Amino acid sequence: MSASEEAEQAQGYLATIGDPKPRGRQARQKPDFDTATQGITDPLAKLAAIKAERERVANIVVGDPAEEGFVKYGKVWAKIHDYDREDFAALGVSKRVLDAVFGGSAPRAKATSNRAPRVSIKDLVDAITSKPAGTWVTVSGLMREVGGSDATVRKVSPGSPRLAL
Repeated sequence: MSASEEAEQAQGYLATIGDPKPRGRQARQKPDFDTATQGITDPLAKLAAIKAERERVANIVVGDPAEEGFVKYGKVWAKIHDYDREDFAALGVSKRVLDAVFGGSAPRAKATSNRAPRVSIKDLVDAITSKPAGTWVTVSGLMREVGGSDATVRKVSPGSPRLAL
């Protein structure tokens, strides 16, 4: 298939975005045994024709030909034109089709963490010892000033053996 035919396949599907799709399970074509056996008089030949018709109908793919073309050529077409998954998602291409074209699912954004920023014990000790004598030092105040979790700050609090005041 040429590049222009691939482009037509992709554009054909993209043109259908937003159009209502048939709902539910789509009916499979029924075998037409009368047409398949028309003019055959030999019973064994009729039996072979019936079998061939049944297999033909069983191998028919029920689906959207435009979507199937997009799935088949969409990745190559997107690479040629420098489009990515997010571009097609913004256009309205379904996640199922995007997974079929680009494989897997979209890269996930980094999860934000509720963890306190990392801080070394030395930084905490320096912050505590830099305070003038008699200054009230609270765990939450040190957490805001230096960082770290409450457990880390408590480890180096003035009562801690790590801090020799």
